[in-house]
Amino acid sequence: MQLFSGTTKNQTRLKTNFTYRILKVLAAALVFVVSATASLSAEDITSQTTENPHFFYTRERTTAFEVQDDSTDFEQTKNLAFTVKTNLLYDLATAFNIEVEVPIATRFSILVDHVYPWWETHNKFCLQVLEFGPEFRFWFTKWDKQSADKLKGWFAGVYGMTAKYDFQFDTDLDYQGEFFSAGISGGYVYQPKRFFGKEMHTRFEFSIAAGYLVTDFRHYLPTDDYSLLIRDKYNVGRVSYFGPTKAKISLIVPIMVKNDKR
Repeated sequence: MQLFSGTTKNQTRLKTNFTYRILKVLAAALVFVVSATASLSAEDITSQTTENPHFFYTRERTTAFEVQDDSTDFEQTKNLAFTVKTNLLYDLATAFNIEVEVPIATRFSILVDHVYPWWETHNKFCLQVLEFGPEFRFWFTKWDKQSADKLKGWFAGVYGMTAKYDFQFDTDLDYQGEFFSAGISGGYVYQPKRFFGKEMHTRFEFSIAAGYLVTDFRHYLPTDDYSLLIRDKYNVGRVSYFGPTKAKISLIVPIMVKNDKR
């Protein structure tokens, strides 16, 4: 009985040791498999991160870029294309006029003005002028080519103009003729921010010009009933003049266009 019992205990111990070893091997194999799998996963993530540095943040960064694109890629801005003006001093004298000024590059502009009063009353009073002239200006304030803040501040320029005219004031002033003038100009363009609490878009120009003017004139006399104008052949000639030639207080309307500015 004792021998039999001892043999049974030894066999039990052997079975227990063998089972324990099997479990150790299985546990070691499991640890190895898990470690290998984790290592392979880490290598795969590393390779993807190397190929795509934004791998972990693709979603967040894509969303951020989409928001930025929607708000800034095609921002609508205003660009001044040209301005339209009228000299209020001439308008008060019924010498109606119009000017158009176009910006060039970042400091220059070209202006063309046209004065066109053409009226007469009962053959006694007459104001008829057809004047045309260009002016080239340099602006002391530099601007952006796609900006709305063009043609403001101080400027200096050179001008030329030519015209024909017919002036009659009863029998005291009766002349017809043509003239030509050239010279320099200077002035300032101001834009009020608000007027009576409202935002202003119009501007004002204050300028003066001086130069050389020459005119060929012809005097005439009306008959008593003003039905005929009689040329005075003894009162014709040419007059040359050097001094102030223009004065302006102009109302300016800027013409804006929308442009896509990235």
